[in-house]
Amino acid sequence: MSKTEDEILQELISKWVPLALEYSEGAPGLSRTYIYAGSEIGHVYANVFFEQDGAVRYANQLRGVDASDERVVAVQRFLRNDLRAAEAQFDEAGVPRPTQYRITYDLVSRQLDMQMSRELLYSNHPTKILEEGPEDWLDGRLEKVFGRTPRDSAD
Repeated sequence: MSKTEDEILQELISKWVPLALEYSEGAPGLSRTYIYAGSEIGHVYANVFFEQDGAVRYANQLRGVDASDERVVAVQRFLRNDLRAAEAQFDEAGVPRPTQYRITYDLVSRQLDMQMSRELLYSNHPTKILEEGPEDWLDGRLEKVFGRTPRDSAD
């Protein structure tokens, strides 16, 4: 028996949020965790971000934890593997796959917000790539690493 869309999403959240909390355990000044995953034609991206002392940071910028490349890559691998498993479950259930997952977990209020999209935003875009999804979602709060133009670098 295949799972419902809600069950698949709940299972993802129940894996991803604890993974982010485990990664960030002990980091001072945390208020929120953001998880972004995107899956568009032939490409998958997943990463976790943290609001620390009012600034949104990439996992490798988080202060107070082991933010080594190996640890960050391991977290990203877990996120992508979970995403691929969920996609297989969506296919089995005959449910269209989401193309974006945007999860915010507020550590203070313990509130969770999940937004999804099924719109292709990056696959056919002439200049943007899927890795820019979190930068677009967190508009201006996350340092632009992927969405830089040569002009941005000169500033």
